[in-house]
Amino acid sequence: MMKTDLNYCIVLSSEQLAYLAGSKYGIDRMKILHRLIEEAVLKETDYAIKGFSTTLQVGQAVLSEVDLASRLGYDKKTISRVLDKMNQLGIVVSTQSNRTSIHTLKCISAWMRSGNRIDNPFYVRLKDRQNDKEDMPAISDEGKQPSPSSFPSVSPQTAATEDFGGDIPADNQI
Repeated sequence: MMKTDLNYCIVLSSEQLAYLAGSKYGIDRMKILHRLIEEAVLKETDYAIKGFSTTLQVGQAVLSEVDLASRLGYDKKTISRVLDKMNQLGIVVSTQSNRTSIHTLKCISAWMRSGNRIDNPFYVRLKDRQNDKEDMPAISDEGKQPSPSSFPSVSPQTAATEDFGGDIPADNQI
Protein backbone atom coordinates (compact mmCIF):
# COMPACT_ATOMS: atom_id res chain seq x y z
CA MET A 1 0.00 0.00 0.00
CA MET A 2 1.54 3.30 -1.09
CA LYS A 3 1.11 6.16 1.34
CA THR A 4 1.07 9.08 -1.09
CA ASP A 5 0.59 11.97 1.37
CA LEU A 6 3.44 10.79 3.57
CA ASN A 7 7.03 12.04 3.80
CA TYR A 8 9.83 10.51 5.82
CA CYS A 9 12.57 12.16 7.89
CA ILE A 10 15.33 9.56 7.59
CA VAL A 11 18.66 10.11 9.31
CA LEU A 12 21.52 7.78 8.33
CA SER A 13 25.23 7.85 9.08
CA SER A 14 27.63 7.50 6.17
CA GLU A 15 28.32 3.90 7.26
CA GLN A 16 24.60 3.07 7.34
CA LEU A 17 23.98 4.69 3.96
CA ALA A 18 26.97 2.93 2.38
CA TYR A 19 25.65 -0.42 3.61
CA LEU A 20 22.11 0.22 2.37
CA ALA A 21 23.33 1.53 -1.00
CA GLY A 22 25.62 -1.44 -1.48
CA SER A 23 24.52 -4.66 -3.08
CA LYS A 24 25.80 -8.18 -2.84
CA TYR A 25 24.52 -10.97 -5.06
CA GLY A 26 21.82 -8.66 -6.45
CA ILE A 27 20.20 -8.03 -3.03
CA ASP A 28 18.73 -4.54 -2.78
CA ARG A 29 19.17 -3.67 0.90
CA MET A 30 17.37 -0.34 0.56
CA LYS A 31 14.35 -2.25 -0.77
CA ILE A 32 14.28 -4.27 2.46
CA LEU A 33 14.39 -1.10 4.58
CA HIS A 34 11.74 0.46 2.33
CA ARG A 35 9.40 -2.49 3.00
CA LEU A 36 9.89 -2.11 6.77
CA ILE A 37 9.23 1.63 6.55
CA GLU A 38 6.05 1.01 4.54
CA GLU A 39 4.82 -1.48 7.15
CA ALA A 40 5.53 0.76 10.17
CA VAL A 41 2.49 2.02 12.05
CA LEU A 42 1.97 5.74 12.64
CA LYS A 43 -0.33 5.37 15.62
CA GLU A 44 -0.62 2.86 18.45
CA THR A 45 -2.10 -0.28 16.88
CA ASP A 46 -3.28 -3.55 18.40
CA TYR A 47 -1.97 -6.59 16.52
CA ALA A 48 -2.95 -10.23 16.99
CA ILE A 49 -2.36 -13.53 15.26
CA LYS A 50 -3.01 -17.02 16.58
CA GLY A 51 -1.20 -17.36 19.90
CA PHE A 52 0.31 -13.88 19.88
CA SER A 53 -0.90 -10.33 20.46
CA THR A 54 0.78 -7.02 21.13
CA THR A 55 0.33 -3.29 20.78
CA LEU A 56 2.57 -1.77 18.15
CA GLN A 57 3.88 1.72 18.86
CA VAL A 58 4.59 4.45 16.31
CA GLY A 59 7.66 3.40 14.32
CA GLN A 60 7.21 -0.34 14.66
CA ALA A 61 6.44 -2.85 11.92
CA VAL A 62 5.36 -6.44 12.34
CA LEU A 63 6.65 -8.71 9.61
CA SER A 64 8.20 -12.15 9.87
CA GLU A 65 11.39 -12.90 7.99
CA VAL A 66 9.47 -15.50 5.96
CA ASP A 67 6.84 -12.91 4.94
CA LEU A 68 9.51 -10.33 4.14
CA ALA A 69 11.44 -12.85 2.05
CA SER A 70 8.37 -13.96 0.10
CA ARG A 71 7.18 -10.38 -0.55
CA LEU A 72 10.59 -9.35 -1.89
CA GLY A 73 11.50 -12.61 -3.62
CA TYR A 74 14.62 -13.21 -1.51
CA ASP A 75 15.77 -16.23 0.47
CA LYS A 76 14.88 -16.18 4.19
CA LYS A 77 18.54 -16.63 5.19
CA THR A 78 19.46 -13.60 3.08
CA ILE A 79 16.76 -11.50 4.76
CA SER A 80 17.96 -12.71 8.15
CA ARG A 81 21.57 -11.70 7.39
CA VAL A 82 20.55 -8.25 6.10
CA LEU A 83 18.33 -7.63 9.15
CA ASP A 84 21.16 -8.74 11.45
CA LYS A 85 23.48 -6.19 9.84
CA MET A 86 20.80 -3.45 9.99
CA ASN A 87 20.43 -4.25 13.71
CA GLN A 88 24.21 -4.16 14.19
CA LEU A 89 24.40 -0.76 12.45
CA GLY A 90 21.51 0.65 14.52
CA ILE A 91 19.15 1.19 11.59
CA VAL A 92 16.44 -1.02 13.11
CA VAL A 93 16.00 -3.21 16.17
CA SER A 94 14.28 -6.51 15.47
CA THR A 95 12.76 -8.71 18.15
CA GLN A 96 11.27 -12.12 17.54
CA SER A 97 8.58 -14.23 19.10
CA ASN A 98 7.68 -17.74 18.05
CA ARG A 99 5.06 -16.22 15.69
CA THR A 100 6.54 -13.12 14.04
CA SER A 101 9.10 -10.33 14.24
CA ILE A 102 8.67 -6.74 15.34
CA HIS A 103 11.03 -4.26 13.71
CA THR A 104 11.53 -0.93 15.45
CA LEU A 105 12.80 1.79 13.11
CA LYS A 106 15.54 3.85 14.73
CA CYS A 107 16.60 5.79 11.61
CA ILE A 108 13.25 7.57 11.08
CA SER A 109 13.04 10.72 13.19
CA ALA A 110 9.51 11.59 12.07
CA TRP A 111 6.86 11.31 9.38
CA MET A 112 5.06 14.23 7.79
CA ARG A 113 1.47 13.49 6.82
CA SER A 114 -0.61 16.27 5.30
CA GLY A 115 1.56 18.88 7.01
CA ASN A 116 1.39 17.18 10.44
CA ARG A 117 4.54 15.87 12.05
CA ILE A 118 4.45 12.43 13.70
CA ASP A 119 7.55 11.94 15.85
CA ASN A 120 9.11 8.51 16.22
CA PRO A 121 9.54 7.77 19.95
CA PHE A 122 12.21 5.17 19.08
CA TYR A 123 14.39 7.50 17.01
CA VAL A 124 17.99 7.61 18.19
CA ARG A 125 20.19 10.56 17.25
CA LEU A 126 23.30 9.69 15.23
CA LYS A 127 25.66 10.73 18.00
CA ASP A 128 23.83 8.39 20.40
CA ARG A 129 23.66 5.37 18.08
CA GLN A 130 27.27 4.29 18.58
CA ASN A 131 26.71 4.17 22.35
CA ASP A 132 23.36 2.39 21.98
CA LYS A 133 24.50 -1.08 20.92
CA GLU A 134 22.75 -3.01 23.68
CA ASP A 135 19.97 -5.26 22.47
CA MET A 136 16.35 -4.37 22.99
CA PRO A 137 14.64 -6.88 25.30
CA ALA A 138 12.90 -9.66 23.41
CA ILE A 139 9.14 -9.74 23.28
CA SER A 140 7.33 -12.57 24.99
CA ASP A 141 4.54 -14.71 23.61
CA GLU A 142 2.12 -12.46 25.48
CA GLY A 143 3.40 -9.54 23.42
CA LYS A 144 4.97 -7.60 26.27
CA GLN A 145 7.61 -5.27 24.93
CA PRO A 146 9.45 -2.18 26.06
CA SER A 147 7.49 1.04 26.10
CA PRO A 148 8.67 3.91 23.91
CA SER A 149 9.29 5.97 27.04
CA SER A 150 12.21 3.67 27.89
CA PHE A 151 14.05 4.71 24.73
CA PRO A 152 15.94 7.92 24.01
CA SER A 153 13.75 10.55 22.43
CA VAL A 154 14.48 13.93 20.98
CA SER A 155 12.53 17.11 20.52
CA PRO A 156 12.02 18.40 16.95
CA GLN A 157 14.27 21.41 17.55
CA THR A 158 17.06 19.25 19.02
CA ALA A 159 16.88 16.81 16.10
CA ALA A 160 17.04 19.61 13.56
CA THR A 161 20.04 21.40 15.03
CA GLU A 162 22.09 18.56 16.50
CA ASP A 163 21.81 15.99 13.73
CA PHE A 164 22.20 18.25 10.75
CA GLY A 165 24.53 20.84 12.19
CA GLY A 166 22.40 23.69 10.92
CA ASP A 167 19.42 25.75 11.84
CA ILE A 168 16.36 24.04 10.44
CA PRO A 169 13.09 25.56 11.62
CA ALA A 170 10.99 23.32 13.86
CA ASP A 171 8.13 23.55 11.36
CA ASN A 172 10.41 21.88 8.76
CA GLN A 173 9.86 24.57 6.14
CA ILE A 174 13.09 24.40 4.17
